[in-house]
Amino acid sequence: MSLLKTVKPGEATGDIQTIYAEMIKRTGQVPKPVELASASPFFFQTLMKTIAYYAAHPNLDFSLLVLIRMLSSESCSNHICRNFNRQILKKQGLEDTKIDQILKDPKAAGLSAKDEAMLLFVLKAVNDPDGIDKTDMHKLHSLGWSDTDIYDAVTTGVNMFSLNKMMRIFKM
Repeated sequence: MSLLKTVKPGEATGDIQTIYAEMIKRTGQVPKPVELASASPFFFQTLMKTIAYYAAHPNLDFSLLVLIRMLSSESCSNHICRNFNRQILKKQGLEDTKIDQILKDPKAAGLSAKDEAMLLFVLKAVNDPDGIDKTDMHKLHSLGWSDTDIYDAVTTGVNMFSLNKMMRIFKM
């Protein structure tokens, strides 16, 4: 039980109910971080804008973002987000054995060279931020990634760490 009063899916009204209904339609559930954000109208709206931004991202593919979230969540023991993103991959047709393989070796995802480089960069960034250097950036730039793409992808990974902390603090 959360230490904060959040808006539960069955109690939602107005805009929150509309957003929850859309999330349930898309994913089968309201993600726990979304429910947690409902404790703050400002941050709930900020999160919704962030989700909309990534949904329409011109360069970061939905599947790549799901992998970034799942693997970053695994890195920080954020089991709620890892399992949520795992479910999304299963809805996309991946079997549990394939997902387990990806969790052990992200290269097993079978991404394009460009997307794989971004995924591996984000994982390096979230697990060893001091290890990032110009060589890493040059590799991504040479594959066609912009600084905005890189920033957005890393933000996705880092957010899994902050969401993990928030959910642990407030007992979600």
